Amino acid sequence: MDHRDLRERLVGAACTSCGATIPGDGLAVLADRGDVAFVELTCRDCGSRTLSLVVRGAAGPRLDTARRPELDPATALRLGGSPALAEADVEDMRRFLIGWRGDLRTLLGDGA
Repeated sequence: MDHRDLRERLVGAACTSCGATIPGDGLAVLADRGDVAFVELTCRDCGSRTLSLVVRGAAGPRLDTARRPELDPATALRLGGSPALAEADVEDMRRFLIGWRGDLRTLLGDGA
């Protein structure tokens, strides 16, 4: 399967951040190894970029990042109105973690 055909078959994939449909020009095939390909999805709506693994099977290509219910309904409802992470959020956390000297359990509190 060539890259163009793979991209065409993946059109309509959902953004992993906001759920918007990824258009064909938002899909880039980074590497293709036959049964497995690596793609980058770029969302026009929220600007997020996701790297994904594509596994080819009898039913056609399947993204490993395809949206699946990962949260229980109550948590999904609580987080549903939260904005996507911005680049500044990631930069703030990076700066914080550079100076962090504790462990993950301490960072997250007793609930870890």
